[in-house]
Amino acid sequence: MLFNVKFMAAAAVAAIASATVAAGSSVVELTPKNFKQVIDGSKDVFVKFYAPWCGHCKNMAEDYEKLAEGYKHAQDIVIAEVNADDHRDLGTKFGVQGFPTLKFFSKGSDVKTPIDYSSGRDLDSLSNFVHEKTGVEARIKKPVTHVVSLDYGKFKEIALDESKFVLVKFYAPWCGHCKSLAPVYAQLSEIFQNDKNVVIASYDASEDSKIKTEYPIQGFPTMIAFPAGKDAEMIEYDGSRGIEDLVAFVNKHAGTQRTVDGHLDQSAGRLEALDAIARKYIAASNAQRVKLISKAKATAEKVKDNTQAKFAKYYVKVMEKMSSASDFASKEAERLAGIVKSGAVSASKLDSFTIRQNVLSVFLGKGQAAEEADNKVVVEDEEKAADRAKDEL
Repeated sequence: MLFNVKFMAAAAVAAIASATVAAGSSVVELTPKNFKQVIDGSKDVFVKFYAPWCGHCKNMAEDYEKLAEGYKHAQDIVIAEVNADDHRDLGTKFGVQGFPTLKFFSKGSDVKTPIDYSSGRDLDSLSNFVHEKTGVEARIKKPVTHVVSLDYGKFKEIALDESKFVLVKFYAPWCGHCKSLAPVYAQLSEIFQNDKNVVIASYDASEDSKIKTEYPIQGFPTMIAFPAGKDAEMIEYDGSRGIEDLVAFVNKHAGTQRTVDGHLDQSAGRLEALDAIARKYIAASNAQRVKLISKAKATAEKVKDNTQAKFAKYYVKVMEKMSSASDFASKEAERLAGIVKSGAVSASKLDSFTIRQNVLSVFLGKGQAAEEADNKVVVEDEEKAADRAKDEL
């Protein structure tokens, strides 16, 4: 009977603790009702005392949640928080005078005298502290990143490579703005991972006086682009730190055609001269098509860039296929769309499929309607401007 009572009591504590976990969160919410049951000396408990209106608390909330996720596997470690604005008695009891205040309640120690936390509020600092106190490593999923880390030696080799566009973020580990930019910058590197002539790099310049005397690094973060080309001048980035503006900046100066989801846009792989031939090919007779294929081949041979030449040859291939099977473009577009939709395509293959789909869209007349609509708007605007000029006269 005694065993059953103990078992039921333990189950009740577990139920109370699990019930205080907010929906979709791994952080245990402590209140006066469950505080003593969770912090009873049987576990290591890391507690954040916070206020909902506190800006610093909001800034660290995401990293604190990641910390809790990282310790879900450890049964004797609890990552918790107390709304000390609602439950002021708990805050007062443990000497909380500002927000956020973090305290560590060690397993087997007096719960009345927790250890004050005084390190950084970033994920690395938090997880290092818990690891130091418990000996248990957090299982934290690091964001996918293709950011190239530079030092002074690597900078000369990579950033000044004339064959590549290189964007360098000069940062300091202690800089709050740099920490906020880090996940966005990692996302940027992932978007351009398949563009071999684009490098997204970072440089810890906090203690490097050498690099700061050579480049205009007045504060952190500073982003400077080094475009490809022998005489290309560096460009200091002065836009917003949002992913849309960063992608647009790289596309403009690197000649890439990426969307914010990492895909190629609808113009990728398209060549204006071959688009014009393709449109004529659609409505041409068989005799005319033979001449247009010859013209397309001659145009494709003039393309010097190796990558663009590959795309140019695809126009010719589609024309030749359509000579024997008029529905080739529609069937091929449908086949490629099915493969892409399946999700079983690598990133590099997806780029190739997107370019082929873009070229096929010309043969299907999909791009022409949009271009004609744009031209119509331009003509209408010009006519309105002319009318206004007449009225003014």
